[in-house]
Amino acid sequence: MNLTPAQAHEAYIGPPSEHVDVSAFVKSANELQDGSEERAPVPLFSQSRAVLPVDVKSAWSSLPQHEQDRVSAECCVDDLRTALVDTVKNPRLMGHITRTHEATVHAIYETAESSSRKKRKRTTLADPAEEHPEVTALRLKLEATKLKCWPLTMHAASFIRPPRQSDRNTLINVKKLGKDAGGDRDAIIFVTVYNRQSWGQRLLLRSSQHVLLSSQTLGDLFRAIPCTAKELPQEVRDEEGHVTGYRHESNEDDMAVDDGDSAVLCVEGVLYSNSEGDQDYSESILKLSSSLPESKRPDLTEGSCMDSVNLSSLTVRLHEPYWILHAGSCEHFFTFTTIRARHPTDPSSGYPLTTQITPPLSDICRACNKVPAVYSIVGDVRLGESPYLICGPCWRWMGEPEDEEVLVVPLPKHQKGWMADTTLLIYSSWASSIAFPQYTAVEGYTLGSAMDRPSHLSVILDLSPTQWALCAQSTNPQGISLQTFLSQLLAFLNAHIACKDENKLAVFGALPGQRCVMTTVPKS
Repeated sequence: MNLTPAQAHEAYIGPPSEHVDVSAFVKSANELQDGSEERAPVPLFSQSRAVLPVDVKSAWSSLPQHEQDRVSAECCVDDLRTALVDTVKNPRLMGHITRTHEATVHAIYETAESSSRKKRKRTTLADPAEEHPEVTALRLKLEATKLKCWPLTMHAASFIRPPRQSDRNTLINVKKLGKDAGGDRDAIIFVTVYNRQSWGQRLLLRSSQHVLLSSQTLGDLFRAIPCTAKELPQEVRDEEGHVTGYRHESNEDDMAVDDGDSAVLCVEGVLYSNSEGDQDYSESILKLSSSLPESKRPDLTEGSCMDSVNLSSLTVRLHEPYWILHAGSCEHFFTFTTIRARHPTDPSSGYPLTTQITPPLSDICRACNKVPAVYSIVGDVRLGESPYLICGPCWRWMGEPEDEEVLVVPLPKHQKGWMADTTLLIYSSWASSIAFPQYTAVEGYTLGSAMDRPSHLSVILDLSPTQWALCAQSTNPQGISLQTFLSQLLAFLNAHIACKDENKLAVFGALPGQRCVMTTVPKS
């Protein structure tokens, strides 16, 4: 069955709800918490005895203390949570769980698929005789599970899909984008942002998820959304308006046509813009709408500035796609997925929060076809096409162009709100001006790239005895001993190997006057 675009969007996003007045919701939630003369206060997020019937409360109070303790222990799930957390934090056990799941799904696909096409490479598991004792204990524990619905059967093939790009998250922890703490009476609003697929404009892809307070504005929402258009380099123009170059950060002396910050949000047919004059998107959209035939003309009205419109003043529908337009033709869709009262365990400050960002797909260098491109070269006859996407090393090998009209445009770096502040680190002590190893980020190595496809990791260790001796001294406040560093490095290397069976690893040691390949020593 072929779905229309509206049906496809509804199947992906969900059917819209009835209209929800955010201010009325906040008011009703506060009234429940405050109570009234006729009704006692009702806690919203706890199974309080205040909301239980009288006979239930009396029956529970009549139980002896040891019976109450037994019931509480029986209903407690701390043992399940502890086992789950311990498994996830252990790279060896988590690697075994991942490989076992991939092998099971692969077997289901191969059994359910009746076509004669070439089968995919089968995921192999380690021989049980060669398993680590921890892995063996976990495998036997899972096999002893008595739930009949626990193992996947062939009928599960209809409900299993391969992972999408939007299923991944570049963030390890919740990212705080502001300092707003709000109040206890604010509502929490969850927003999901979607982009159009580059290869199918009728299909949507989830790009990010955010959490805002009802006291915040639509402008706060717009600034929280990560977008490559917000990182486009600014055009540097001369007095005649010709483009003479590009820079990442804008300058008040630049004669740019568009500052990139102008935008308009449409919520329930009302346009909320943040600019005035020639760059007012609302006026441009209304002018375009008036030129359409009356039968195709959308019902749009101009609203206030987005920075002056609080979310609490809106009446919205959950899972109804609204849209944002900025940077000329960059379009996003967003939905309000959840509106609830503030929980005591919610973050106390830092709103708006970003909880998920889909890893952006970078263009590959057209010269080496190996690493992401960082420059777009315009007007260079040596490259054969314009613009030409190229990485930093390849552009340096090309040398400086002789033509002064060649433009080197830096591509977006995905730094403003995209990546988490938890980059994996490797120690290096080649700097001679300090007596302790400095931290150097591993370029291009992120959590998402480690799980996407097989990769080879090469690590070079500086094993200079003098430098490590100086680093381990107690007088060095930022020092670290070689033994401590090696234990941390081994944890990182084990995590790399556990991410995927096909991952490879090479460790090189650099000593004064010599080098070596470091390998594991078999047990005697």
